Amino acid sequence: MKSLEIFSGIMLVILLISPAAAQGAPGPTAGPDPRQLFAELVKPYRNLNDYTVTIHAKVNLPTMRVPDFTATLYFKKPDLFHIETRSFAPIPRNSGVFNPFQFDPEKNRIAYQRAENLDGARAELYRVEPLDAKARIRYYNVWVGGLPRRIVQAESLSIQGTKGLVKLFYATVAQGGEKWLMPEKVHIHLTFPEEVTGPSTSSFIAKDNPVSGGMGRLDEISGEGDIDIAYSDWRINTGLGDSLFKK
Repeated sequence: MKSLEIFSGIMLVILLISPAAAQGAPGPTAGPDPRQLFAELVKPYRNLNDYTVTIHAKVNLPTMRVPDFTATLYFKKPDLFHIETRSFAPIPRNSGVFNPFQFDPEKNRIAYQRAENLDGARAELYRVEPLDAKARIRYYNVWVGGLPRRIVQAESLSIQGTKGLVKLFYATVAQGGEKWLMPEKVHIHLTFPEEVTGPSTSSFIAKDNPVSGGMGRLDEISGEGDIDIAYSDWRINTGLGDSLFKK
């Protein structure tokens, strides 16, 4: 299997369940304490050191056709990713991969906004702003709901103007005497700015394959597109080595 380069990303969120701190002024409405809430969200993942998962993706991007594909995704704490596949596989870095530590309280400013009705159920909306001046994301909107509490939807706006809206659906994975709430499927809606040629290729994990059109065409995207990803065969805490992520 051929490995793919992991580019530094713009945009999206996902992804996901992670700790974040409330700093600065509170949101427009009094609500739950963001630091306490996000600490509770991330607590079940504190012992997650790595995972391997099979992903099945259906991609519908404007101006380019991408066949459905299957890939193996590897993650190691705190933020290492590696992907292997036999085909061209554009995956948004910050929404197609699951990083439970993305919204670290030391790296984000988080404020409660309001309660909303999301798909017929109550959810709380939070605004998350990366503190890193070099971050490619201006801010995230994160909706928390369900029982047990989890991130059910997230929206991001990149520095380049790309918007990403991610809906997450979970399943319980039992391994090694522990149970983990992990993504079962994700729907990603991308809106690319019309006034520029398209997102930087660093937005994606993708294979540079000239036969399939590859990286060059990712620079030409504009308009709107969708990506659906299903996750299966989770393997958690198998002791992945650092060498895997240096490929």
